[in-house]
Amino acid sequence: MRIIDSREEIAKIDKENVLGSVEALPDQCLHAWEEASKIAVPESYRDINKAVMCGMGGSGLGARVIESLYRDEIKFPLVRVNDYHLPAWVDEQTLVICSSYSGETEETIQNVKEAIDKKAKWMAIGAGNTLIEMAKEHNVPFYKIDPKYNPSNQPRMAIGCSIVGQLILAAKTGLMEFTKNDIDKIVFSMRAVIEKVKIEILKKNEAKKLAYRLKDKIVVFISAGHLVGAAHLINNQMNENAKVFSADYQIPEINHHLMEGLSYPDVNKTALFAFFVNSSLYPERIIKRFKLTKDVVEKHDVETFVYKPTGDETISQVFETIQFGTYVDFYLSMLYKINPAPIPWVDYFKERLGQPLGK
Repeated sequence: MRIIDSREEIAKIDKENVLGSVEALPDQCLHAWEEASKIAVPESYRDINKAVMCGMGGSGLGARVIESLYRDEIKFPLVRVNDYHLPAWVDEQTLVICSSYSGETEETIQNVKEAIDKKAKWMAIGAGNTLIEMAKEHNVPFYKIDPKYNPSNQPRMAIGCSIVGQLILAAKTGLMEFTKNDIDKIVFSMRAVIEKVKIEILKKNEAKKLAYRLKDKIVVFISAGHLVGAAHLINNQMNENAKVFSADYQIPEINHHLMEGLSYPDVNKTALFAFFVNSSLYPERIIKRFKLTKDVVEKHDVETFVYKPTGDETISQVFETIQFGTYVDFYLSMLYKINPAPIPWVDYFKERLGQPLGK
């Protein structure tokens, strides 16, 4: 029996139960909705005209998803910060949402300090520790993540909590709308994917088939529009879970440069794999660009795969793509026979830097 067909064989490698977190993503989303909806946000938080979302690594994934999914709906300028410092223009009319699963990420803690200094309207999302204590001390809204549906306790695997938690807090300020109907669509689409790609599906399992094709390849994700954040999320988890070098690019930008970079070195033909995240909801011009980009990639003898979510709304497609991608990343880690939970090089770096690991 293949390793990715056996829960018993998987458990021998997946010591921290990352699979459990993958399977529980719909429950994370639903639980986050139930818990974060209870949070009271002062009416003064509606007096905003711009927003900043702060977070690093897995804790920054939610902001990327929100930015691309709601880019046509967000009523004010939104900027992501994956760094130590907030933009100089942050002021009393700026919403600042700070996300750190561990609650100890030094860049995010610095963001909080600057938000306080600038008298911004800030909020916090995390599982505890310094970040949540600062939120309590300053009496600002916060969502304390309950890891109930994240048995691996890995920040990157708490994406349901992070994304939905940030969506609810942002919606409570009027930045955009997010309703119970939306969460129902999310959960339905994710559970539908699970039924098609879970461990027990031995044949016609596209996630397993793709994982085999991706093994020993450098994966290049190519997406556009509302699916950019989802593609970046899958890329991030491929780095951390499968320990694979991968990168993500967006159409139409790559049509102006990257295609010329496929010719050399010669190893591109065997080493690269282009993972296209397409959609019937893209504008007609973008759909045409996807077709032509795939044609150019294949003319360079680079292998390709197209994932096309089936949902008829952008929010369903985003979470459908995320669920599919998390399974692919997990299966790939099993094919490499590597425990997906530990991130030894990130921990090594933090230790040498003198930064708390937040465990």
